[in-house]
Amino acid sequence: MVGYRIDDEMSPHQKIIAGCLSGAFSRFLTQPLDVLKIRTQLEKRKKRQRTLIETGRKILYEEGFLAFWHGHNLGQVHSILSTSSQFYVYELTTKYAFQSSVDPKYRNILEFLCGICAGSCSATLVTPLEVIRVRQMIVQEQYKGLFNGARAVYRSGGLLAFYEGWAAGVLMLGPQVGITFSVFSFIQPIVLDHLDSCTEDCDHTKVTSQKPEHLVLASSIAALVSGFVSKVAMYPFDLAKRRLQIASHKTEDKFFTPTTSRNLVKCTHLFQCIADTVKAEGFTGLYRGLRVTICKALSTNILTFTSYELICHFIRELGKR
Repeated sequence: MVGYRIDDEMSPHQKIIAGCLSGAFSRFLTQPLDVLKIRTQLEKRKKRQRTLIETGRKILYEEGFLAFWHGHNLGQVHSILSTSSQFYVYELTTKYAFQSSVDPKYRNILEFLCGICAGSCSATLVTPLEVIRVRQMIVQEQYKGLFNGARAVYRSGGLLAFYEGWAAGVLMLGPQVGITFSVFSFIQPIVLDHLDSCTEDCDHTKVTSQKPEHLVLASSIAALVSGFVSKVAMYPFDLAKRRLQIASHKTEDKFFTPTTSRNLVKCTHLFQCIADTVKAEGFTGLYRGLRVTICKALSTNILTFTSYELICHFIRELGKR
């Protein structure tokens, strides 16, 4: 199970490996949804907004099929660092928290706080990569490759450009990861209890006693619920973060700019960005692109948590041999 358990046989380093593998797997499969999400979030409001299908067709027609994987290589690095750091910090903080004499009734609160810590650390670690990746997804040619993309970002706004949107990222990802982990840790054991077919004398508390098929189903259900709740709760900060991350981006005529990457909404200050969005588009403007974001978040959560649990299960099984 995710989080520290006193009878768990895995080391923190083994859990880093599990986090890296699950992050890489989920990133590859959900990258097209991420491209659609970014283009939708940054598009200026029009009398008639493009539907997701229309946006997808535009990208396919103007940039080709591989455009849905623009920024994927950097996205893999980002995903591996983000997922592994979140799981590692969460496992570490829950270990220290639950080894102390804490009343069990405060367990969910502690898991939430540990999740905030994990999310904040992860956001700080990956923000520079995220800035480059977001810009690659809107104008691939201008920010192509890690080093060329880094140079282009530096030319646009200096070192501080790499941390555009950092405050929004921390304010979003900290509570979002806290909600995700705490809700997941609350729901998964409940589902496992219903699925567990052990006899009465079987020790249900042992993480090694769970069947792989039970882990898959329980993890999928818990990830689905936790992903939906956390994403909807923190979405306005996600929207603001994307618009802040392109604050210093300047279109250059020598690079082809796709139709879906023109006339983008940019912001320079977090709360001003939220206020301007509400003023221009109403409260619902803060949830622009929510539909594709929910699809992407739920897919990512299910793939990440399920693959993480399965990888951990197989690592434990290999350790027994």
